[in-house]
Amino acid sequence: MKKMKEKVLGVCLAALAVFAGGCGQGEEAAQAAVVEEKDEAAEAKPVKEIYEEIKQSVELVSPVEMTDSFISNYYGINPDKLEEYIFVMSEEATSAETVAIMKVKDEGDAGKIHAALQVVVDEKRGEMEDYLPEQFEIVDKSSVKTKGSYVYLVISESADVITGIIEKGI
Repeated sequence: MKKMKEKVLGVCLAALAVFAGGCGQGEEAAQAAVVEEKDEAAEAKPVKEIYEEIKQSVELVSPVEMTDSFISNYYGINPDKLEEYIFVMSEEATSAETVAIMKVKDEGDAGKIHAALQVVVDEKRGEMEDYLPEQFEIVDKSSVKTKGSYVYLVISESADVITGIIEKGI
C-alpha cells in the first residue's frame, strides 16, 4: 500500500511538473512577445539617419534641404506639428526629385501633412507635364504615404530603393 501511494504521489508530482513547466513557457512566450513588440517600436530610426542611408545608397540629383520657413510658406506645413523631418528637393529645375519624410507629434495631424505633400506632387506634376515628359512620368508614379506618425513622399527614378529604406527605418 505504501508503494502504491508513492507511485501515485510520483505520478502527481510529474504531472504537476509538466503542467507548471508548460505554464512557465506560456508566460515566457508572452513576455518575449511584449519585449519583441517594444523592440519593434524602438527600432524606428531618426529621420535624418534614414536620409543618410538614402544618400549612401542612391545618388540624388543636386539635393537641397528645405528649411522650416520654406515648408511653412510654400506648403503650409507647420514645423511645430512635426517631431522631426527631412524635406529635400533637387536644386536643378530639370529634376523633380523630392524626398520628404515627416514624423508628426500627433497622429491626428498626419492627414494635414499628407494633404500638404500631395500639393507638392500636384505642383511637380504641373511643372513637368508639358516640358519634361520623362520627369513627369516619375512624378506621376509617385504617391504620398502614411504609416503611423510618419508621412513620406518620394519622387525619384530610384523611388523603389528609397521607399524601401524609409519603410525599413520607420
